[in-house]
Amino acid sequence: MINEERLEKSLQYLAETDEKHAEVTANVKYLERQLKRSKALFITADTTLKSISAKEQLYYASEEYNKATRELYDAEVKSTTLENKRDKEGLVIDIFRTLEASRRQHNI
Repeated sequence: MINEERLEKSLQYLAETDEKHAEVTANVKYLERQLKRSKALFITADTTLKSISAKEQLYYASEEYNKATRELYDAEVKSTTLENKRDKEGLVIDIFRTLEASRRQHNI
């Protein structure tokens, strides 16, 4: 059963993770933009190949791209994990509300 203490923990967690949630979400977006920038810099820096397609393939095969996608993956895992935890705490609050409403109506 979800009690008032558990409700308080959920509310506290949501309040304490607002900034962290914003940071990790913004970091994912930042890394996505950086990945595009990195690709553009790589393609424009290579003067040996004429074809943009060949330059793109070379970029996707590069260690630079591998490192950038790994960094983006890690950021997405952090963001999704935090979002899932926040959603769970929101669900605890919703369940508490439902239980309280049922108690008031003497259904429980």
